[in-house]
Amino acid sequence: MKTNMKIKLLLSGICFALCLSCTDVLDKKDLGAISEKDVWNDPLYAKAYLDRLCRDNLPRWNSQAGDASDEAGGGGATMYGQMGLDQTVGDWHYTEIRKINIFLEEIGSGSIDKATQQTLSAQALVLRALRYFQMVRLYGGVPMILKAQDLTEDLYVTRTKTSECIRLIVKDLDDAIAMPEFPWKWSGADAGRISKAAALALKGRILLYWASPQFNPNNDPKRWEDAYAVNRQAAEELEKNGYGLFENFETLWFNEMNEEVILVTRYQDPSLTHNWEAGNRPYEPGMNNSNRNQPTWEMVTAFPMNTGVAIDASNSGYDPVHFWKNRDPRFAATVAYNSCSWALSGLPDKKLWTFAGAVTAQPSNTGFHCRKAVNPEYTAYYAERSSTDWIEIRYAEVLLSYAECAAETGNASEAYECLKKIRARAGILPGNNSFYGLQENLSKENLVKAVMLERKIELAYEDKRHWDLRRRKLFESEMNGKRRHRLLETLLIPRDEFESIKETIDLNTDYATYFRQEMDELDRQYDINFKPEYYFYAIRKEHLEKNSKLEQTQGWEGGTFNPLD
Repeated sequence: MKTNMKIKLLLSGICFALCLSCTDVLDKKDLGAISEKDVWNDPLYAKAYLDRLCRDNLPRWNSQAGDASDEAGGGGATMYGQMGLDQTVGDWHYTEIRKINIFLEEIGSGSIDKATQQTLSAQALVLRALRYFQMVRLYGGVPMILKAQDLTEDLYVTRTKTSECIRLIVKDLDDAIAMPEFPWKWSGADAGRISKAAALALKGRILLYWASPQFNPNNDPKRWEDAYAVNRQAAEELEKNGYGLFENFETLWFNEMNEEVILVTRYQDPSLTHNWEAGNRPYEPGMNNSNRNQPTWEMVTAFPMNTGVAIDASNSGYDPVHFWKNRDPRFAATVAYNSCSWALSGLPDKKLWTFAGAVTAQPSNTGFHCRKAVNPEYTAYYAERSSTDWIEIRYAEVLLSYAECAAETGNASEAYECLKKIRARAGILPGNNSFYGLQENLSKENLVKAVMLERKIELAYEDKRHWDLRRRKLFESEMNGKRRHRLLETLLIPRDEFESIKETIDLNTDYATYFRQEMDELDRQYDINFKPEYYFYAIRKEHLEKNSKLEQTQGWEGGTFNPLD
């Protein structure tokens, strides 16, 4: 049996989870009288506690997903090389991990049948792996605590080697995957629960990180081979079990639990909502959030043409004035620009205006808005109370991870096939050679670059770009010493005249008659300067002060812990 403190933590979680439930379990007994024995003898109680663990630990919508990258402005001290020990990242998930450990230790202590124990334990193992990985990608090795500690134990733990952390994280996922009762996909009322598919896809993501330059500066080929094998297995096994690319890139967020969804956080108004739509839409009365994740000009120009070729390629057909014309269809599904049609609040003829002076309340800082995963049917009220699910891992990411590992291990044909599938779904034209605009016979280095560009486009504003720049150590080559830009557009005729004709003029053919376009810097004071030590952040002082055995990360003041071991 565990200590009273452990039981109190557990039962408080159970009570909260059951209060969220809409089942008739509330009719059973006074919830305040739930005992530890009740929990481990009743699958409904155990499941309710697991639901609470999922709610506390699964990733959620990040309204600042584009910051600290080239997707949007912002990023503060991280981007300008001004981070100190008092500003470092503070993710430290041991309270949540303790509750997961309690669950894993106690789930087998009662009379719940073995099959249910397996499905519940497997999900908890994935949660623990996810939480530890979130810390390891920030700091390198962290203390790996795999049991709920008692107060009588030595609580001054040391940091575990990064390599051992990865081994233990992968072991949790392997243990979950090996459980025969753990399903590849849930259905009905259980749709969206953590599955074997999620465990395998997460394993592939973790091994991809472990093989990437952040963790693998000497480019150990064995790590790439391991990552290749797992990501190939994930792509193939998931396809066998009903996963794949959803047919419509633009609407995949609004067709919940479609075949592309692998690891998801489910939302339901009013119990759990978010304001992603409000934050990314232009300001409207009634919304308290706006102007987040506004695309930079660098992001706008990253999208290729609808033929798949880059805009700066010879004979691409790119029109620098009417820059939106004939672009990769993902462009219009991701970026909203001045004069585009955007049927917000269900208004089919609504157009967006971002030129200087178009709106007085919270105008766009870049000339653009993020359109991805913004449900146009939502009114301003529901935009602040959205119930659109957050997709943490989707099948497209699995294909891109597979493609990257294939490129790194010399399996170029497999990398190309993955990229072609993604571009075909996007609606890019296949071309005479059916390569969807991809250059044939690319070198290994250039093929990897092609994969990274595809990730940038396909996964834009999904909280992936910053992490890709870190793990591939691309800040130096792609951002440092540079500044991000915005597009300033000025109306060339009197405003009242424009208002009288704007619904009748064709801006797709004569935009320059009405607007002047200029580039301007978003980073007004400093160049981007992401420092080498930011690839492994410092441990915050508050944690070091509580635990004298914690070492600081090398590269930071007083640092002795090597995150590459």
